[in-house]
Amino acid sequence: MLKFKLSDIADQLNGFFLGNPDNEFDKLLTDSRKIVKFHDSLFIALDGKQHDGHLFIPELYKKGLRSFIISKDINTQVYPDASFLKVENSVDALQKLANIKRRKFDIPIIAISGSNGKTIVKEWLFHILSPYFNITRSPKSYNSQIGVPLSLWLINSSTELAIIEAGISEIGEMQKLEAVIKPNIGLFTNIGEAHQSQFSSIEQKISEKFALFKDCETIICNSDFEKFKTNKDTKTILLSHREKDATIFVDKIIKHNTFSEIKIAYNNQLHELKIPFTDEGSIENAISCFALITVFFPKPDKDIISRFTSLPGVQMRLQTLDAINNSILINDSYNSDINSLEIALDYLNQKKANKKSILIMSDILQNSEKENIFYKSVNKLISEKNIDQLIGIGENLSKQKDGFAKNSIFYQDTDAFLNELILSDYSNAAILLKGARNFRFEEISKRLQAKSHESYIETNMNLMRDNLLFFRSQIKPQTKIMAMVKAFSYGSGYREVATFLQHNRIDYLAVAYTDEGVELRKSGIITPIMVMNPSAKDFKTMIDYNLEPEIYSYELLQDLVKEIKAFQKQNFSVHIKINTGMNRLGISEQEVDEFCQLLNATPNIKIASVFSHLVGADSSKFDDFTQNQIKIFIKISDKISSLTNQQVLRHILNSAGILRFTNYQFEMVRLGIGLYGLMDSVTDKLEQVSVFKSIISQTHEVKAGESVSYNRSGKPTKDTRTATIPVGYADGIDRRLGNGNWHFIINGQKAATIGDICMDMCMVDITGIDTKTGDEVIIFGPQNSITQMSKVLNTIPYEVITGISERVKRIYVEE
Repeated sequence: MLKFKLSDIADQLNGFFLGNPDNEFDKLLTDSRKIVKFHDSLFIALDGKQHDGHLFIPELYKKGLRSFIISKDINTQVYPDASFLKVENSVDALQKLANIKRRKFDIPIIAISGSNGKTIVKEWLFHILSPYFNITRSPKSYNSQIGVPLSLWLINSSTELAIIEAGISEIGEMQKLEAVIKPNIGLFTNIGEAHQSQFSSIEQKISEKFALFKDCETIICNSDFEKFKTNKDTKTILLSHREKDATIFVDKIIKHNTFSEIKIAYNNQLHELKIPFTDEGSIENAISCFALITVFFPKPDKDIISRFTSLPGVQMRLQTLDAINNSILINDSYNSDINSLEIALDYLNQKKANKKSILIMSDILQNSEKENIFYKSVNKLISEKNIDQLIGIGENLSKQKDGFAKNSIFYQDTDAFLNELILSDYSNAAILLKGARNFRFEEISKRLQAKSHESYIETNMNLMRDNLLFFRSQIKPQTKIMAMVKAFSYGSGYREVATFLQHNRIDYLAVAYTDEGVELRKSGIITPIMVMNPSAKDFKTMIDYNLEPEIYSYELLQDLVKEIKAFQKQNFSVHIKINTGMNRLGISEQEVDEFCQLLNATPNIKIASVFSHLVGADSSKFDDFTQNQIKIFIKISDKISSLTNQQVLRHILNSAGILRFTNYQFEMVRLGIGLYGLMDSVTDKLEQVSVFKSIISQTHEVKAGESVSYNRSGKPTKDTRTATIPVGYADGIDRRLGNGNWHFIINGQKAATIGDICMDMCMVDITGIDTKTGDEVIIFGPQNSITQMSKVLNTIPYEVITGISERVKRIYVEE
């Protein structure tokens, strides 16, 4: 293993070295929450607008990490025996460091750029070429200014070929990545509208992307882009559907129901590719892959051409859903190498909380000569990541069983596993599925899922993270955030959303009722939790589970004092609710003196925060009222602090308030509906995180004059094709959305409801839409949003999203 010392490379990184010169590292860490071998790792303290890695240095030092790159002045004397490199910019230092390692390997490096298809082409090249080369490639879509150097760092002594994807969002970024990667071979996929606002023209964007290839020996691109090549000595492999004299001429494309045939003229020979896809994007990506393999195989034989018939579907998102017996299930089909396995295991540890971690994995490598070495690495990784149990499926894994922990279990194939599956063995577990496509792990997933409903809410955690970062950018770095996860996390699901927020270092969570907080505590949530509508009878439970009640009346405070004295609870935190105009819950100014007298007489009670609720922060017509509420809040909260002699957190701003009254963020803000991206009336900077999906159960040809649904409510005036969707008003689809008042999205087209909404089903008009049974249906999503649905129903998005029944499956996806 190639090791480095900061003391040896300080000059190359333009840094100032401090501390112990002997510490070595071979791993890079930018996220302090990951489980790694800390004594072998270097932590790069990245400093951004809403993130400062320097804050986590004490935590990492305690864990045993000793090598740090920093860009701020810190007291290094409190970290004896540690190594520090002070640099101007941590990202620049990371890139230079990656290039130092890259230069130690004289191997072909393929760099892939373009607007679309980079990740799929990379994965398909890996699939096609892995029997011939030991390949290191970018994990997932690690193509950013940080992702690229982290990808290059994965190159090791066994790497024979590297495939790195590179993406940019603004001018000047690609030159930096070129200096890091120094590729030999460049592949340009295509050009599109992504990030176009950062460039003056399409031509400028193409030129910027081609900067990646300035010193390449070979470039593969469409003939339309040849003029952007900067080095005249570079060999160019041109692709074209029109120019027969191009290096790669696409002669013919024949689409069938489930596969496509692509006839390609190359090197005076006609080659025929068969791929298991029919969409235009996949066809173009396959042609790009063929062009690149000609660099290594000028005369492609039938063996390598046959690899195209088994090109895998590339699912870049990890999918999490509820499983049996209070477990969770993580699906990850991205399973081909040790690096992607490490990412998935980190994700498993992020999600598991207090659950037992189980990895169910299939055979991975196809080259038997490398299996022994590979599975030793897998076992080492499983041990380092503290995974509780491995279940291996496949002949190759079974052969290596003696190299794994004694509690590991092995099966020859998926059928053998399913035949012996005992569901009670999977209780309170976090289960990661990593199976190659031919192992049919979807059958395992079906057996372990808690719900089998064909309709589900899909929540994109990447979009939720983007929304959270947006709100963090609107407040001061020291302002805390309380995130609302009441009402089943606005219909998205308690456990997963709370786990996500805890992982992203949210300061407080808030629930409506005690049992919601108890459920979170049982799921391993340790973040402070405020209960907004507590009952006196629940105080004992709240004490037991360390939940913090909202106290909104003198009578409720009296009840709490009795419980505190009875159980001799010390330093019990409460949140004081002030009524500033909502007239729902909260103490008034007239009650403050008596209220504080009782607080002062009960020293075991600690005020965690004082807060109030704005009536109409999202509407300018209530701005005067809002300003008056804030004035009242300041007056009463100051009085409470003075009378109790306690410095307390204050919070009054909700999601809309954060954006419209940011001067009054005080010490904390409350983030609710904004986290889920449902604030179209206030800002367009957020993304709706949830999509409601289902499938087509059946289609019908309905003649003119016939009827659809109950009471003959749907009466087409012409011959109509309909589809039945297995979702109804019992699932949260309001009956008012029937009879053409709403449309679903099927294969990119609108399909209006027809007839009344039934309890468990509804029907839509699919006339003129190319559909079949099993096709995906979007009930609400980007093209038919929750906000639009709420307007149709003359209500608010809150009611729509929280009205989705819990019998509807919740799935969480994350790249």
